[in-house]
Amino acid sequence: MKKGTFRCACCRRILPRNPRVKDQQYCGAKACQRARKSKWQREKQQTDQDYRANKSESQRAWQRKNPFYWQWYRHKNPSYCERNRKLQRARDRGRQQPATTKEHLAKMDTLERIMDGTSTTYFISANQGNLAKMDALAVNIIPITTP
Repeated sequence: MKKGTFRCACCRRILPRNPRVKDQQYCGAKACQRARKSKWQREKQQTDQDYRANKSESQRAWQRKNPFYWQWYRHKNPSYCERNRKLQRARDRGRQQPATTKEHLAKMDTLERIMDGTSTTYFISANQGNLAKMDALAVNIIPITTP
């Protein structure tokens, strides 16, 4: 790449550098400028707390002024509603649990199978006075051998 050229970060074309734009990374095409602005807004949103607060307050104010916008939008765009319904049905199908739900739970208590009344609770405590912690510790001891 020549010294007076640059590669656009959006469209990847090699173009002549604009001498008035220091560290030029994007060309003047509408799509590339939109990408540049989106990147700037994303970074600003992540790093600037005031920008974030102003943006959310602005959105809330707009929502207060336009409370029925989404009802109007859905009424005017029935294809949007139908597409959303189809996608929601697909998401719901993906969430359905199999008939034997208990076998597939991630946080199921696996000790239920072996806690059949044969376990006993013991308290373990220090018998010497020079230990740093003198608290008693409740411990469940479960027999592992099966009859």
